[in-house]
This record gives sequence, structure tokens and C-alpha cells, in this order.
Amino acid sequence: MAPSAATSSEIDAIVERLATIKPIGRGNYREEYKGGSGDSWIDHLPASTRQRFEKHGIDLSRGYPVRPPIEKIPKFIDEAYAVRDHDYPFIERGKNADPEKKALFGAAKEVKHLSKFVGTELVGIQLNDLTDQQKDELALLVAERIVVFFRDQDLAPQKQLELGKYWGQLEIHPQAPRVPLGEGGLTVIWPDYNKRSGITNDF
Repeated sequence: MAPSAATSSEIDAIVERLATIKPIGRGNYREEYKGGSGDSWIDHLPASTRQRFEKHGIDLSRGYPVRPPIEKIPKFIDEAYAVRDHDYPFIERGKNADPEKKALFGAAKEVKHLSKFVGTELVGIQLNDLTDQQKDELALLVAERIVVFFRDQDLAPQKQLELGKYWGQLEIHPQAPRVPLGEGGLTVIWPDYNKRSGITNDF
């Protein structure tokens, strides 16, 4: 007598158990996955990064970075699609900006167009200090010049989130490690950490 075929619920249960041991996307990870903070990498943080985090009140006492909890990582296709399956309000910030960008360019010590069509550097501007009018003009500038550079920024992670929310919708990646800051939204891009965690670097 042939063995009975597994039911869909039995197959789902097996997938759930396997995904708990090794989440999707971490094929080379050789240890049991644990969500939360990882103490082992805080000592590998570059000194300048650690100083900036501590200056702006990022709590590193429980380790760095924070990994998503296992139960939040998608295991099935429908769960992955659900990450972006809804619409959200969007304001085109550059639409009504001053085409001459007088507020933005007027605050810069120098405006350097790095090539004829692509790339501009704004010298002497701190993103931290931009007014809403300047943010709108910057949105238009990015649309026109594709890449805009700002050197020597003293930008708090909290301010990065604030700017991101002003210009669009933040995505809290369901798999990627993140800066330990409340709701998330600041993804850690760290090739050495990714390699150690079994995540393929494809950039």
C-alpha cells in the first residue's frame, strides 16, 4: 500500500519549522537564527559611526544591529507580496517648487554641476537645517540632476527618518537588519555583517 500524500496543512507546518531554523534569504547562515540585537557586532562598528549614534541617543546597550523577529519574516509568496500590496498617499514635493531653486541655492556656499546633465554638489548646506521650501526645491533638483551630493553632514538617524517620511513612504524591510531606533526604517547595509549572516551581497 502506497503511503498517503501529505496534506497542505502538514506541508505548511514543515515549511514553518524549516523557516524558523533558517529564514528565507539566509541560505549560507550556519547558526540558528535569532531575532533582536546581536552583541557580537557592536565592537566592529567604525568609531565615527558609533560616536554619531551615541551623540544622537541611539541605544546600543543591547547590541547592534537589530534583526527582524523570525515571525515577521515572510515565508510564503503571498506574505512577501503583502509587504507592498497597498496604496499610500503620495505628495510630489518638487511639483510646485521654485524652478530657479533660489532658497536652496541661496543657502549654499557653492553649487557645482559635476557634468552637463548628471550630478550636482551643494557646498556648505546641512540637510538637518533645510526648510520645507528648500526640501521641495531639493526634490526638484534630484529629479533634474539624478544625483546630488552633500559633504560633511552631521545628520541624526532620527532626522534621516524625518526626511524620508517628508519625501515619500518609508519601507521597513522585513528581512534586513536595522538601526535600533523604534519602529525601524533605517536598513543596515554592511557587507561583512551580511556575509557572516548568510545574506548574499548583490551590490
